[in-house]
Amino acid sequence: MHISVKWFEGKYPSFNLILSTKEGKEPFLEVKGCRIVSGKEGEFVSGPSTKGSNDKYWNHTYMSKDFSAVVLEKAKEAQPKQSDQKQSKISGSDDFESDIPF
Repeated sequence: MHISVKWFEGKYPSFNLILSTKEGKEPFLEVKGCRIVSGKEGEFVSGPSTKGSNDKYWNHTYMSKDFSAVVLEKAKEAQPKQSDQKQSKISGSDDFESDIPF
């Protein structure tokens, strides 16, 4: 099985978990809205969930501990670096300022 991760930036960064039989093959499962969360025992992968009327979250997916560890490793490898994000914002600002005529 091939596991890949596609990150989405924003106020609440998340990623999609994409599973296929082999690299380059069409995925047979895509789980959207996964996140890396810090818990009492360290970081873990949280699948998509919905907040109920009682303020508890209800998971839509469940992962075994071993599978979750593999996904966490893949997600960290694919996670965009903070310095890359800051650099792109800075370069965008430089372009803007270069158009000022004074």
